[in-house]
Amino acid sequence: MTKIILFLSFFFFFTPINQGFSADKAIHKLQYPTYGILQYFVPTHLSKTSVNSPICYLNQNFKSGKIITKTKGTITPEGIRYNISEEVIECKINKQYGRISFPRKLSEVEIDGNLFVFKKYLLKGDSLNGYLQKIHAGNKNLYIKYSIKKSSSETSGWNIKNVFFVEADGNFPKKVNSLKSEIINIYKGKEAFANSFMKKNNYSWKESKALVQLVTYLESLDVSKVTSR
Repeated sequence: MTKIILFLSFFFFFTPINQGFSADKAIHKLQYPTYGILQYFVPTHLSKTSVNSPICYLNQNFKSGKIITKTKGTITPEGIRYNISEEVIECKINKQYGRISFPRKLSEVEIDGNLFVFKKYLLKGDSLNGYLQKIHAGNKNLYIKYSIKKSSSETSGWNIKNVFFVEADGNFPKKVNSLKSEIINIYKGKEAFANSFMKKNNYSWKESKALVQLVTYLESLDVSKVTSR
């Protein structure tokens, strides 16, 4: 009888603790989901650049956006940013930092209205993988690849460099020196609009942000034409 009482006391004493522990695990999993692609981490350096250990972001501030997986799942974090120096997309979920650890599972990532894809591309004869910003989709896809380079100024640290890529006929994106001829060829009959837009805004054909705005502008001309009918 004494053994039975001791056993029951032991059972009732430990059951609530185990149930509480399971609940805590469920809450933790709910608060910090991985979605099968995320890994949480504690940032060791939050400044934009560091000469000794470069950490350079396309934009250090987290922007609104979403992550779309190849299985058509959509993840909408509190914010997203692109860590160029480590070639990783970072996001914030419930005030915690996470990074995409399985980029091959992605379809695309939207950051502040800009689309990024993780793809294989060709550069100087080498086959590489990384994030490319898609600025046009069609018979030819146009991309911008961002990287960092050492600044000539000792006080500036690191600068962001952009490289242009064209993808056609099912081949891997290939580096080109300029997207001017590609854009003019894609938007035939709109050369005057394109040149006027660049000249009016004092933009360079090698400036990535300018080309993104130019493509958006040329696309809007088609929309305006359809709307006016």
